[in-house]
Amino acid sequence: MKSNDNRFEDQLFLEAAKLWNLEKLYIDLAEQKPRGTGRETKLTPVGKAILRGLLCGHSPKNIAAALHWAPGTLCVELTKGLYRYVETLTSRESNTLKNWRDISKWLEAAGYKTPKHRQDWGDAPDNSVFYGRTTELDILKQWIGEQQCRLVTILGMGGIGKTSLAAKLAQEIQGEFDYIIWRSLRHSPPLNQLLINLIEFLSNQQQCNLQQDTKVLISRLIECLRQHRCLVIFDDTQMLMRRCAHAGQYREGYEDYSELLTQVARERHQSCLVLNSWEKPLQMELLEQETSYVASFKLRGLLPEEARKILAANSLSGKDEEWEKLIQLYRGNPLALNTVVSTIKDFFNHSVSEFLTWNAVLVAEPLQAKLIEQLNRLDVSEMEIIRYLARKRTPVLREELRNNIQLGSDSKLISTLKSLERRSMIEKITERSQTFFTISPVVMNVTRENYKIELPYSTSRLLPTSSSYLITNKLSIG
Repeated sequence: MKSNDNRFEDQLFLEAAKLWNLEKLYIDLAEQKPRGTGRETKLTPVGKAILRGLLCGHSPKNIAAALHWAPGTLCVELTKGLYRYVETLTSRESNTLKNWRDISKWLEAAGYKTPKHRQDWGDAPDNSVFYGRTTELDILKQWIGEQQCRLVTILGMGGIGKTSLAAKLAQEIQGEFDYIIWRSLRHSPPLNQLLINLIEFLSNQQQCNLQQDTKVLISRLIECLRQHRCLVIFDDTQMLMRRCAHAGQYREGYEDYSELLTQVARERHQSCLVLNSWEKPLQMELLEQETSYVASFKLRGLLPEEARKILAANSLSGKDEEWEKLIQLYRGNPLALNTVVSTIKDFFNHSVSEFLTWNAVLVAEPLQAKLIEQLNRLDVSEMEIIRYLARKRTPVLREELRNNIQLGSDSKLISTLKSLERRSMIEKITERSQTFFTISPVVMNVTRENYKIELPYSTSRLLPTSSSYLITNKLSIG
């Protein structure tokens, strides 16, 4: 017998709300009711309770007991009502739902189950120590949150802090996403391999028997990005790009990544793909013009007040202007500052003033290795410009480059400068309607030490590092 209490059903099986989008289910199932039968056009409190019980894994017999119904009465109710509504809602043939356990399976496949927050941080760094970047984080959060950007690229030279920034960003906005996925592209995984890995994770399956057709896999991934709100980060994206060619061109065999980025940018979905890279993929400029859902952020050094925290945390001594000089010398590069701070502590008794008297630019092993790797990616024309700028101690006028570097045409010179700018390898300065180019003291140091640069007699002496470097695959230019 049905209970005379018309309200107690509302309190049954409420735990279903933790895993299921109940309000949407109530509405969508009610819309499957036959019209013109005199029935209510929405689910009754009892109908909702029965649905919640099934979603929680309770059998019809147990649900009937909780409702004080006879089991046979509930089975009739299910057969005439809820089973048929679920069939229609999930586009199944009539009378194919025979087992009550299929209710949750079919509705989950239809997207009504609220996904648990799943995260795979891969080899993302531990940001237990992180300085500054408040403005950068605010901009990226606005792009991803308010503007709903689908594709965001963080660009910058080695050691500038792209990976740390992306990890910090993901940590701070993880609550807005159903899935967080971090993947390193340092070892250049084939696209299909990466797509299958992502799809399996996003669809909670260990083995999907997915097709190897790239277009099909991209479509499957986009469908996952529509179904759930996902934040996907690709670190070291530059490893997909060609060496010894202008920036942003894909390596042979990796051109299909271009199609992935294009589809992520153009297709409608609720997720965001973040790329970290030394160089900007060429297609990004076109995509940025096509849609407001694509954006690129060029990461520069820490602000002076942020960089000062690194020096203060390491108990360095010195006047304000000496700290400022040290920060400017390394352009606020966090990796460069952290490595030089260690040397100042060990060899200069924590004194910035003593270190600066050496008039030296120290580039320790971690940053040196990154910059050599980046320099080895340049093509001949790019390296010719870098070598020329490395000989100079002051910024060079654009016209000087035009007169002294023969690349065959003005257009080749311009395209080469643009490529170097996309790599964040050169600095452009505009002053009194004149354009100057230079490279940072750190890049200048590494270029001079490792690429056979003939220096003027007045060149500042360099502080030897504590390690010897065996540089392989150097470019032999000039």
